[in-house]
Amino acid sequence: MLRPLLYKTFYTLGKREVARFDRDAAAPDLTQSRHLLEIIRRNQSSAFGKKHGFSSIQSVRDFQNAVAINDYDSLSEYVNRAAAGETGQLTVEDPFMFATTSGTAGERKLIPVTRSYIKEFRRASVVSGFNLLKSYPNLTRGIALSVFSPAEEGRTAGGIPFGAISGRLYMEEPKLIKRFISPIPYEVFIIKHYESRYYTLLRLALVLPVTVVYTLNPSTIVMLGKRMKAYAEQLVRDIANGAINPPQGLPQEVMDSIKPFLKPNPERARELAKLLEQDKFDAPHVWPDLSLISCWTKAAASFYLQDLPAYFGSTPVADITYGASEGRGTVNLGEGRQALSIRSHFFEFVAVDDWESGNKKALLCHELEVGREYYILFTTSGGLYRYHINDIVKVVGWYNRTPLIEFLHKGGNISSFTGEKLTESQVTEGMLAAQKELNFRARFFTLLPVFRPEPHYELYLEFDGPPVSDETVLAKAFDSHLRRLNIEYEAKRDSHRLGEIKVVRLPAESYERLRKELVGQGVPDAQIKVSHLNPKSQIRQMIEEFGAAAVSPMGSH
Repeated sequence: MLRPLLYKTFYTLGKREVARFDRDAAAPDLTQSRHLLEIIRRNQSSAFGKKHGFSSIQSVRDFQNAVAINDYDSLSEYVNRAAAGETGQLTVEDPFMFATTSGTAGERKLIPVTRSYIKEFRRASVVSGFNLLKSYPNLTRGIALSVFSPAEEGRTAGGIPFGAISGRLYMEEPKLIKRFISPIPYEVFIIKHYESRYYTLLRLALVLPVTVVYTLNPSTIVMLGKRMKAYAEQLVRDIANGAINPPQGLPQEVMDSIKPFLKPNPERARELAKLLEQDKFDAPHVWPDLSLISCWTKAAASFYLQDLPAYFGSTPVADITYGASEGRGTVNLGEGRQALSIRSHFFEFVAVDDWESGNKKALLCHELEVGREYYILFTTSGGLYRYHINDIVKVVGWYNRTPLIEFLHKGGNISSFTGEKLTESQVTEGMLAAQKELNFRARFFTLLPVFRPEPHYELYLEFDGPPVSDETVLAKAFDSHLRRLNIEYEAKRDSHRLGEIKVVRLPAESYERLRKELVGQGVPDAQIKVSHLNPKSQIRQMIEEFGAAAVSPMGSH
């Protein structure tokens, strides 16, 4: 079979890229400077390059003096012209697609993607993939069950496709990889009907030797586990009969793509039926060689990791590394370590406390300090220059002379309407601690600032299983953990500048309905991220429409 040979080939190629990374990690200042100047030289004659004097830039300092820190708005005129079909805007090499950012319930941005950018992105993927195989060698025994979003959601005025970079990266894979390593056809992921997409994905995956589940959002993986149980009997019948009966009929293009999977397989059906009779119809038994789940594990996503054991048992979970449509931030080194992806893009950092005080002096990666938190800036071959992605990262160590970093949260996910500077990371940690203390599980929660009649927070929460009988006790416990995690929050509560937390209990399936609503609005399912702190007004409106129960005020101290 070709699969072992493909893994062996990848391992050999990956070993070479790892050796290059190790070499460059010993001199990140030189590596980063070299990479930046390559990007600048290639794009001297672009509209952006001409305006900012790229032809005169000879050093990192020259670049910083010539180009201000940018955000999407400051680059949008170039993006809009490129989307309209004008050439040579941000880069000489024109984008062949635009990646849509995954911002939930907000206007999505178009991030230009060039072939050079894809090459940068893949360097990090190769290093990470190599280290995953090294850490989990049993992955080579089977296939990857990947879940991604459509590469083309539409076309710009200039006829250039826009969509998810995850889907585009899959489409760029060699044919042999798509056949033997990631064999689920792309057409499955463009099924618009939410339930039918999950059903079809499971119908195909249940006859494959899955060794790794690989997708961004852990809540997506939880949904797969739930649907496996919900549709178990029908899935077994379909596998026996060589059929497929999703909740809604499938387009012909999908049926054509999955035809090879629809042969009658009575032997596999008997195996699955036996597991179903024994109440073992879950991932570890259905796929006995399943060795890894790779997904987001940081910030808000960490909350959903607690749901995985119910459907995936003790399957190890590895972080998928820090990245976004705008760029790839880290590579996986194994053992939970992630190093800055110095061979992918050029990076700068501004300390969070400096930024908030108005000092936006940018530091290079070798100038950072362990334990400090920074905003990260990207410069890429896709045409982002000193791009403020509004992500906060923390330096947690060093690999050679290259920083190990960890994504914390979005800069906007800090609430400070009385000076408490409450972060999403603290809110997530506080809820996990409250769950442990009171022995309950939350299916979903989000904390919203409320200004009247006095400044306070409302905790919207959907229970998973038996609820806490006294929601006042829950509010007190959550408040206590926030006090422990944030001394400014504690001070504002003690001084009564912040009022008592109020709990708003959500009815069952609220989160499921919210996900479906967002998918229906065009948000890619695998990229749905509902903040645990201060969500956008549209999210609050949708949550409230689901019929929140009576507000339960927290008792006084």
